[in-house]
Amino acid sequence: MQGQTVPPATGGMVNRADEAYRWLAYGFMLVRGILVIVLLGIVVHLFVATVFRISGESMLPNFQDGQFILVDRISYQFNPPHRGDVIVLQFPGDPEQRKFIKRVVGLPGEQIEVKAGAVFIDDAPLVEDYLPTNLYTDPEIQKVLRADEVFVMGDNRPNSNDSRFFGPLPVNFIIGKSQAILSTGAFGWVAQPAF
Repeated sequence: MQGQTVPPATGGMVNRADEAYRWLAYGFMLVRGILVIVLLGIVVHLFVATVFRISGESMLPNFQDGQFILVDRISYQFNPPHRGDVIVLQFPGDPEQRKFIKRVVGLPGEQIEVKAGAVFIDDAPLVEDYLPTNLYTDPEIQKVLRADEVFVMGDNRPNSNDSRFFGPLPVNFIIGKSQAILSTGAFGWVAQPAF
């Protein structure tokens, strides 16, 4: 064994400073990963989509009190609301900033009229297949919507505080479009009625 160099024996000892540094680096990576996930969650919640819990019976029979829905916050940044869209909105003039779920019935520039228990858009009766057939809509009103307004109503017309009472909704009060029901037993996409 002459002429050969034998490496010094370490005896399996690890430098304590190196071990502490590795744990510190691991902890830093873990905290950084958690922060990235939390920040992404906040960005998605504020700008892309959020979950909303329905409180009340204004959208019966199509949406139940206590159900959770997925609300798309970004759709209306690129496209206007459509008739039949189910939206979550900020209640106009509400100091508590409560949020409500309603259906878009009238679009910008249209004349909305409620008479003889039915809804008319520009003098044509609105066919609302998503409502019970014997539903009577009141009170009688007539409104012409401005370019930045929609007319919203609850599906449970006798028990809904909506545009019939607080007036047309400025589109900037729309939080987003309901895309899916997330509650157990009723999970699925929100149907878009044909108009």
